[in-house]
Amino acid sequence: MEKSVIIREMQKADIPEVLRLMEAIVVFEGDTDFSLTENDLLKRGFGDRPEFGAIVAQGEKNQLIGIAVHYNIPFMHNHKPSLMLKWLYVDTNHRGKSVGRKLLRGLAQYAMKHGYKKFNWFVLGSNVDAQKFYQSIGANPDNKWIRWTITPDNMVQLFKE
Repeated sequence: MEKSVIIREMQKADIPEVLRLMEAIVVFEGDTDFSLTENDLLKRGFGDRPEFGAIVAQGEKNQLIGIAVHYNIPFMHNHKPSLMLKWLYVDTNHRGKSVGRKLLRGLAQYAMKHGYKKFNWFVLGSNVDAQKFYQSIGANPDNKWIRWTITPDNMVQLFKE
C-alpha cells in the first residue's frame, strides 16, 4: 500500500502533472495523436462550464502519481446526469499499492456528493489487468451494450449520401 497518498480534486496548479499523466495513458493505449496542451486543460477544466474534472493522487513528494479523469453527461432518460470515467491511470512505479483503488474511492465520493447514482467507463479489451482490477472492486462489464464508432472518413461518406 502506498503510504501518505492524498486523494483530492484537481486544482489549477496540477495542470502540468495532469497533462503528463494524460499523455502517459494515451501512449499506453497505443495512440500517437496526443495534442492537448496546458492551456486546453485550463480552459476545459476550469472555464465557465467545465468539461471535465479529475480526482488526483498526490504522492509523498507532492507529485501526482495517478489520475481519474471524469466528465459529465448532463441529461439522461431519468433526468439525472451520468458520470463517465474517461481515464484511470497510475504511474507504473506506483501500481500495485492501492492507488487506483483510492482514486476510484475518491471518484465514488465525488459522484455521491454531486448526485450521481453510478459511474461508467470503457476499458481496452486487451487490458486484462485492468479488467481484473475493476472486478476486484465490485465492478462488472455491461454486456448489454456494444461501443460503436464512426471514423472521420465514414462521417464524410455519410454526409455525402
